[in-house]
Amino acid sequence: MAEYVFRGKVFSVKVEEVKLPSGVKALKEVVEHPGAVVILPFKDGKLIMVVQYRAAVGEWLLELPAGTLEEGENPYQCALRELEEETGFRASKLEKLFEMYLAPGYSTEKMHVFVAKDLTPSKVKLEKDEVINVKEISFSEALNMVRDGVIKDAKTISTLLYAKAFLQQRYQLG
Repeated sequence: MAEYVFRGKVFSVKVEEVKLPSGVKALKEVVEHPGAVVILPFKDGKLIMVVQYRAAVGEWLLELPAGTLEEGENPYQCALRELEEETGFRASKLEKLFEMYLAPGYSTEKMHVFVAKDLTPSKVKLEKDEVINVKEISFSEALNMVRDGVIKDAKTISTLLYAKAFLQQRYQLG
Protein backbone atom coordinates (compact mmCIF):
# COMPACT_ATOMS: atom_id res chain seq x y z
CA MET A 1 0.00 0.00 0.00
CA ALA A 2 1.32 3.44 -0.93
CA GLU A 3 0.82 6.75 0.83
CA TYR A 4 1.47 9.93 -1.12
CA VAL A 5 3.32 12.46 1.00
CA PHE A 6 3.62 15.03 -1.79
CA ARG A 7 1.88 15.63 -5.12
CA GLY A 8 3.42 18.31 -7.29
CA LYS A 9 3.23 19.73 -10.78
CA VAL A 10 6.21 17.71 -12.06
CA PHE A 11 6.50 14.76 -9.66
CA SER A 12 4.93 13.06 -6.65
CA VAL A 13 6.50 11.32 -3.68
CA LYS A 14 5.06 8.20 -2.13
CA VAL A 15 6.04 5.89 0.69
CA GLU A 16 5.17 2.27 0.08
CA GLU A 17 5.85 -1.10 1.55
CA VAL A 18 7.42 -3.44 -0.98
CA LYS A 19 8.39 -7.07 -0.91
CA LEU A 20 11.94 -7.49 -2.19
CA PRO A 21 13.03 -10.51 -4.27
CA SER A 22 14.64 -11.87 -1.09
CA GLY A 23 11.22 -11.94 0.59
CA VAL A 24 12.08 -9.10 2.96
CA LYS A 25 9.50 -6.32 3.30
CA ALA A 26 10.80 -2.75 3.28
CA LEU A 27 9.45 0.79 3.27
CA LYS A 28 10.61 2.71 0.20
CA GLU A 29 10.30 6.38 -0.66
CA VAL A 30 9.68 6.76 -4.39
CA VAL A 31 9.65 9.87 -6.57
CA GLU A 32 7.13 9.29 -9.37
CA HIS A 33 8.14 11.19 -12.49
CA PRO A 34 6.50 11.11 -15.97
CA GLY A 35 9.83 10.73 -17.76
CA ALA A 36 11.99 13.07 -19.77
CA VAL A 37 14.10 13.50 -22.88
CA VAL A 38 17.64 14.66 -23.55
CA ILE A 39 18.74 15.77 -26.99
CA LEU A 40 22.22 15.67 -28.56
CA PRO A 41 21.86 18.35 -31.28
CA PHE A 42 24.50 18.99 -33.94
CA LYS A 43 24.69 22.03 -36.23
CA ASP A 44 27.60 22.60 -38.61
CA GLY A 45 29.76 20.13 -36.69
CA LYS A 46 29.12 21.78 -33.31
CA LEU A 47 26.97 20.73 -30.37
CA ILE A 48 24.13 23.00 -29.38
CA MET A 49 24.15 23.13 -25.59
CA VAL A 50 22.45 25.25 -22.97
CA VAL A 51 23.77 27.06 -19.93
CA GLN A 52 20.93 26.89 -17.43
CA TYR A 53 20.53 28.19 -13.91
CA ARG A 54 19.57 25.26 -11.65
CA ALA A 55 18.09 26.64 -8.44
CA ALA A 56 18.20 23.23 -6.69
CA VAL A 57 22.02 23.33 -6.72
CA GLY A 58 22.40 27.11 -6.95
CA GLU A 59 24.63 26.91 -10.04
CA TRP A 60 24.71 27.61 -13.75
CA LEU A 61 25.17 24.23 -15.48
CA LEU A 62 26.26 23.48 -19.03
CA GLU A 63 23.87 20.82 -20.30
CA LEU A 64 22.36 19.25 -23.36
CA PRO A 65 18.79 20.42 -23.99
CA ALA A 66 16.25 18.33 -22.10
CA GLY A 67 12.77 18.38 -20.66
CA THR A 68 9.90 16.57 -19.03
CA LEU A 69 7.23 14.65 -20.92
CA GLU A 70 3.82 16.29 -20.82
CA GLU A 71 0.77 14.15 -20.11
CA GLY A 72 0.05 11.91 -23.11
CA GLU A 73 3.12 13.12 -25.01
CA ASN A 74 5.45 10.60 -26.64
CA PRO A 75 9.22 11.01 -26.19
CA TYR A 76 9.85 11.78 -29.88
CA GLN A 77 7.42 14.72 -29.87
CA CYS A 78 8.77 15.90 -26.51
CA ALA A 79 12.33 15.92 -27.89
CA LEU A 80 11.28 18.03 -30.89
CA ARG A 81 9.35 20.43 -28.64
CA GLU A 82 12.07 20.80 -26.01
CA LEU A 83 14.82 21.31 -28.59
CA GLU A 84 12.92 24.18 -30.17
CA GLU A 85 11.78 25.71 -26.87
CA GLU A 86 15.24 25.72 -25.27
CA THR A 87 17.56 26.33 -28.23
CA GLY A 88 15.46 27.96 -30.95
CA PHE A 89 16.27 25.19 -33.44
CA ARG A 90 14.06 22.65 -35.19
CA ALA A 91 15.42 19.26 -36.20
CA SER A 92 14.43 17.54 -39.43
CA LYS A 93 16.26 14.37 -38.34
CA LEU A 94 15.77 12.89 -34.88
CA GLU A 95 17.03 9.41 -33.93
CA LYS A 96 16.50 7.68 -30.60
CA LEU A 97 19.78 6.45 -29.13
CA PHE A 98 18.93 4.82 -25.79
CA GLU A 99 16.92 5.03 -22.57
CA MET A 100 18.20 5.30 -19.01
CA TYR A 101 16.87 5.63 -15.50
CA LEU A 102 18.17 8.81 -13.94
CA ALA A 103 18.19 7.66 -10.29
CA PRO A 104 16.53 4.24 -9.96
CA GLY A 105 17.31 3.99 -6.26
CA TYR A 106 14.47 6.40 -5.53
CA SER A 107 12.90 7.67 -8.78
CA THR A 108 10.83 6.26 -11.65
CA GLU A 109 12.19 8.89 -14.07
CA LYS A 110 13.23 7.34 -17.38
CA MET A 111 15.14 9.52 -19.84
CA HIS A 112 14.85 8.98 -23.58
CA VAL A 113 17.99 10.11 -25.42
CA PHE A 114 17.92 11.40 -29.01
CA VAL A 115 20.41 12.77 -31.51
CA ALA A 116 19.15 15.70 -33.61
CA LYS A 117 20.56 16.66 -37.02
CA ASP A 118 19.70 19.03 -39.86
CA LEU A 119 18.78 21.92 -37.58
CA THR A 120 17.07 25.05 -38.84
CA PRO A 121 16.60 28.27 -36.86
CA SER A 122 13.29 28.83 -35.14
CA LYS A 123 12.40 30.73 -31.99
CA VAL A 124 13.28 30.09 -28.34
CA LYS A 125 10.14 29.60 -26.21
CA LEU A 126 11.27 29.51 -22.59
CA GLU A 127 8.97 28.87 -19.64
CA LYS A 128 8.76 31.81 -17.22
CA ASP A 129 10.83 29.89 -14.65
CA GLU A 130 13.63 29.00 -17.11
CA VAL A 131 16.85 30.99 -17.43
CA ILE A 132 18.78 29.53 -20.37
CA ASN A 133 21.54 30.67 -22.73
CA VAL A 134 22.42 28.73 -25.88
CA LYS A 135 26.06 27.85 -26.55
CA GLU A 136 27.73 26.11 -29.51
CA ILE A 137 30.64 23.87 -28.50
CA SER A 138 32.80 21.41 -30.39
CA PHE A 139 32.34 17.77 -29.42
CA SER A 140 35.98 17.44 -28.33
CA GLU A 141 35.69 20.59 -26.19
CA ALA A 142 32.58 19.16 -24.50
CA LEU A 143 34.43 15.91 -23.74
CA ASN A 144 37.31 17.90 -22.25
CA MET A 145 34.79 19.76 -20.09
CA VAL A 146 33.47 16.42 -18.81
CA ARG A 147 37.03 15.30 -17.99
CA ASP A 148 37.83 18.61 -16.28
CA GLY A 149 34.66 18.60 -14.16
CA VAL A 150 33.14 21.63 -15.86
CA ILE A 151 30.13 19.63 -17.09
CA LYS A 152 28.50 18.19 -13.96
CA ASP A 153 25.08 17.15 -15.25
CA ALA A 154 24.61 13.35 -15.29
CA LYS A 155 22.33 13.17 -18.34
CA THR A 156 24.75 15.29 -20.33
CA ILE A 157 27.81 13.32 -19.24
CA SER A 158 26.25 9.94 -20.02
CA THR A 159 24.97 11.10 -23.42
CA LEU A 160 28.32 12.61 -24.43
CA LEU A 161 30.20 9.47 -23.37
CA TYR A 162 27.69 7.28 -25.24
CA ALA A 163 28.27 9.41 -28.34
CA LYS A 164 32.04 9.12 -27.93
CA ALA A 165 31.80 5.33 -27.60
CA PHE A 166 29.21 4.57 -30.27
CA LEU A 167 28.63 7.55 -32.57
CA GLN A 168 31.98 9.25 -33.07
CA GLN A 169 32.78 7.59 -36.41
CA ARG A 170 29.22 7.59 -37.78
CA TYR A 171 28.77 11.33 -37.22
CA GLN A 172 32.45 12.25 -37.70
CA LEU A 173 32.59 13.96 -34.33
CA GLY A 174 35.78 15.88 -33.62
